[in-house]
Amino acid sequence: MREIHVRRLRYPEARRELERQLNAAFMAGERRVHVVHGVGSGRLKKMVADLVQEMGFGSVVERDALMYNPGVTVVDLFPPDQQTLKMYRG
Repeated sequence: MREIHVRRLRYPEARRELERQLNAAFMAGERRVHVVHGVGSGRLKKMVADLVQEMGFGSVVERDALMYNPGVTVVDLFPPDQQTLKMYRG
């Protein structure tokens, strides 16, 4: 499972890195990623939820039954089938 680390990054860098990594995970056909943002003020956690919603191909898991950590957001991705992914890749 992919872990995307945005903790200790400034907001603009964290957003760019998260967007890049989520796109890469989607194109790789991954179904779940963990975004490590830390606890802090909650600004990065909110950014994760907002960006996932904006991108439209995933959703935030409210509480993972196996792992709950307030500094990690679990995201389920909804990639297309392998044939469609091959078309996207060109």
